[in-house]
Amino acid sequence: MENKTILIIEDEPTINRIVSNYFSKEKYTVLSALDGFRGLQLFSQNQVDIVCLDIMMPNVNGWDVAKTIRETSNVPIIMMSALSEEEDILKGYSLKVDDYITKPFNPKILVAKVTNLLTRLSDESSSDQTSGHLEVGGVQIDLDTHRAYIDEQEIDLSKTEFDLLAYFLKHKGKICSRNLLLDEVWGIDVYVEDRIVDTYVRKLRKILGNKSQYIKTVFGVGYRFEVPDEVY
Repeated sequence: MENKTILIIEDEPTINRIVSNYFSKEKYTVLSALDGFRGLQLFSQNQVDIVCLDIMMPNVNGWDVAKTIRETSNVPIIMMSALSEEEDILKGYSLKVDDYITKPFNPKILVAKVTNLLTRLSDESSSDQTSGHLEVGGVQIDLDTHRAYIDEQEIDLSKTEFDLLAYFLKHKGKICSRNLLLDEVWGIDVYVEDRIVDTYVRKLRKILGNKSQYIKTVFGVGYRFEVPDEVY
């Protein structure tokens, strides 16, 4: 993977410096900001491949930074925050962030998450397997443009939401365990809690609306994407 540029927006100087140093050692080009306003400035002035973003910051908080970025860009965003309540994590995902890591955390884990996400993005963009169009029961995804549609109406998905939906469509009718989905969508080299799968499934069901019933829960195992024959 070629050299990538990471933007770290973290108001605690020590954490900012430590995290920046870890990424620098891994040959990332590091941009760092100590508040949200400066972070948005750096984002607008540079070609950024991924953003690591704190929430509780002066001037502009992380929620507003993520919302502003998402108005114009699908760049991967990982939130890193001491806010660990479920409602805070869900709020982050509602803003289309790709991952949420709670403090305190091991910087090595953050580096692994970032590297895995960017490697997956790079592999998908260069792989012939990403070419094509999938459609099941009125749910369509374009693997070339990373766009998704319900009955030809485009829907807004984060990178991880798109990958999860794509995996379901590619493996329609098959039981997908939580561990399998974690490995295939999030990656085997990155540790995330299995409840993340349930969180994303809830989000996908909400987005799919009247097609949410396509995602069947297999109790104690995981999920299956299944469409009645008459819908095809």
